[in-house]
Amino acid sequence: MQPPTSGQLLVAPPGALPSPTLGAAGVDAAISSMLLATVRKLMRVATAEEVVGLLMDAVRDMGGSVTPIRSASALDIDLSFGMGGPLLPEADRPELLALLHDLLPPLVEDAKLSIERIESSPLGDSGGVTDPLTGLGNWTFTLRVLERMAPGDAVAIIEIENLKQINDHFSPATGDQVLLSFARTLRRVARAADSVGRVGGTEFVWLFRNATPAEAESALHRLRSTWEVERPQFVTFSAGVAPVTVSGPSEAYVYADGALENAKRIGTNETFVNH
Repeated sequence: MQPPTSGQLLVAPPGALPSPTLGAAGVDAAISSMLLATVRKLMRVATAEEVVGLLMDAVRDMGGSVTPIRSASALDIDLSFGMGGPLLPEADRPELLALLHDLLPPLVEDAKLSIERIESSPLGDSGGVTDPLTGLGNWTFTLRVLERMAPGDAVAIIEIENLKQINDHFSPATGDQVLLSFARTLRRVARAADSVGRVGGTEFVWLFRNATPAEAESALHRLRSTWEVERPQFVTFSAGVAPVTVSGPSEAYVYADGALENAKRIGTNETFVNH
């Protein structure tokens, strides 16, 4: 898979509340504009994963963050919609927590309606963002998610190994079943906050929100352990990981691709982390 160049992706800093120097009216207008933009995007998304990502972006834009841990600084508003573990909005300042408390519930209701629309749509993949074999997001979907990523996130590129031998010894249909099985395992192991996709014949991406490279590496170890139990044929994978920095998500993807090449140079069934 040819990695994107910096011109192919939007590179934006993480969202945050406007500076207080704008005044209360300026802050209110900025937040209203952000909420309106989020609602409009919710009307156009094609996957539930994108809905979760948009809510996480909204929390970040209001100065908060997302945690799986229930605490005094976290609201009891689960943004995961049952897709994996809980995702709770939190803030380290009382005024920001109050802001999230007031503004998130109606946005969550809009998000639920968006998910209901997606699940009940008779048009199938009307947005053209789904890989037809695995049902994961495709390259178009991956680009959409990458554009929203910011420092504090991480990118992993995964390549299935040994598949040619499976195709040659059995049949391409058997190879397709391996890919489908891997996609199911990947989707189940990934958190609701993350996005996963297939971007090439044997290449997958795992886009981590609010995760360090070490946390991404640990998640890949869990994926490998689970896959070794569930795989229908003896097929391994290698992976490369890179953090999203101020340079932007495009560069993170390029570095993750380079990390994958380093993993493959080491051998098979390897993970290499580019810090």
